[in-house]
Amino acid sequence: MILLDYNSLLMALSFCSAGVALTFFVSWFVSQTDRVLMTWALGSAFLVVSILTYSNFISRYSPVMGIVSFSALEVGLVFFLSAACQFRTGVLPFMQMVAVALVASIATTAPMVLGYDGVCYIVFNFAAMLILCATGWEYWRCRAESPLLITTLSTLYVVGGLSFGLCAFALLQRQELVMNRVPDDWAENFNLIVCLVDTAAIGALSLGLNQIRVTRRHKRDAETDSLTGLFNRRAFFDRASDLPTSTTIVAIVFDIDHFKQVNDIHGHQFGDMVLQTFASILSEAVRDGDFAARLGGEEFAVLLPDATLKTSLIVAERVRKKFAERRFLSDDKLFSSSVSVGISKVGDHKTLNDLIVQADAALYVAKRSGRNRVILFSSPESVRRQKEGASPIELDISKGDQANLFGSVAEAARQQSQRKGRLTRRI
Repeated sequence: MILLDYNSLLMALSFCSAGVALTFFVSWFVSQTDRVLMTWALGSAFLVVSILTYSNFISRYSPVMGIVSFSALEVGLVFFLSAACQFRTGVLPFMQMVAVALVASIATTAPMVLGYDGVCYIVFNFAAMLILCATGWEYWRCRAESPLLITTLSTLYVVGGLSFGLCAFALLQRQELVMNRVPDDWAENFNLIVCLVDTAAIGALSLGLNQIRVTRRHKRDAETDSLTGLFNRRAFFDRASDLPTSTTIVAIVFDIDHFKQVNDIHGHQFGDMVLQTFASILSEAVRDGDFAARLGGEEFAVLLPDATLKTSLIVAERVRKKFAERRFLSDDKLFSSSVSVGISKVGDHKTLNDLIVQADAALYVAKRSGRNRVILFSSPESVRRQKEGASPIELDISKGDQANLFGSVAEAARQQSQRKGRLTRRI
């Protein structure tokens, strides 16, 4: 029974809060880019101040100590609410935080100053309930990021808020507007136990949640091309290798025409602009679930799982046209660029390497036959038919667009064996 003594629980809560605050501060010091850790740390620090002043308030009843304790706790809870917003949006809502803290503190302080300490306790518990439930709701809104962990965290905040609501309900039942003593009933004991459990659990889950986000961010950075924001070469092939072998795949390879001349004439700054513009056009053209990547330099690629050949041809042609229509301004001079495209559809090949080699072979033909065009390499037989013009591909696109889809790919077959070794080494 001694372990369940109110003062012992209060002391345990103070030590727990101090440990959580110290952990958050150290974690932020190690990784200062994660600013939400500092917000959590400040919230925990205010909880420690609140608990210590509340202990003094219990030992010798003093309205001033009560006001300091309640205000400190409300400010600490507001920090936790702000941390939830910051975690979800990436921005600390400073002005809203100050407004909520002021309103809660004034609403709690006024009755105590006027001598209605019973009203003060009710208002304080009701305010704490609203802030904690709002915090749980903020986390619930971003539960898709980590469903189980965030749902648990959200539930803990709501349970903590409801425990404060029980305290307010118990005080309302007694209808004591003036008490001149601290509340002491079953609801207060239950609230203290819930706060003790919640503080430890919320601290651990918050650190775990932040670590998951950091790990995902590092993984995303390792997979992303820093200039264009697309997947890099490694991520492209890693993700492609995870596709089921039964999945129908179309590969599209893009290469910006005369890109070296863009750098030489207009400078690397405009060369980067051209790459970023093309990446933006490519990102807008692909579907959710498609893999778009910058393979290196001016070479890009897209994998279209479960796509028809017709769809891939239309996507490639749309990207080519939009990029060709884009204009860039350099030293008061407008210039444009274009892209050549090669397409390969899953067929007789057995590996992703074969798919990319065939698409790259078609790209080579697009380069040799005039650039700024789309060339299809779906199978040796289709290559022969495209060359002879005996079996055109039926598409619901304009005749002008179709003209770019029918080129001579016979030379690609002859060059493929020479280029395959180089491409294999790349992959």
